[in-house]
Amino acid sequence: MEFTPIRNRIVPMESILSRIDDLNGLGDKSAVQSSENPTFADVFSDIINTAVDANAQKSQDMIDVMLGNTDDIEGIQMNIAKAEVATELLVTVKNSVVDAYNEIIRMQI
Repeated sequence: MEFTPIRNRIVPMESILSRIDDLNGLGDKSAVQSSENPTFADVFSDIINTAVDANAQKSQDMIDVMLGNTDDIEGIQMNIAKAEVATELLVTVKNSVVDAYNEIIRMQI
């Protein structure tokens, strides 16, 4: 029986992301490739910051609508959808991290 090493089949995430960015026309301008090896903490803090910024923009848009300072309803709806998606992503990642932590705690050594 012949075993094929798994190491030959592993592709770095950066190369996959660069291929996706090339297909989308982004090239080397993607946020993930701005640092050479982003850690999970970097990615998680970026998700948190995105959610906070999106919710702050949503709140400001709501205030502007109440005061009558804006006529851009489509932009406001887009910002509300962005805030909802960013919050949903944050909660999903947080739940996955908590589940992974609980699995690690249950492991027996």
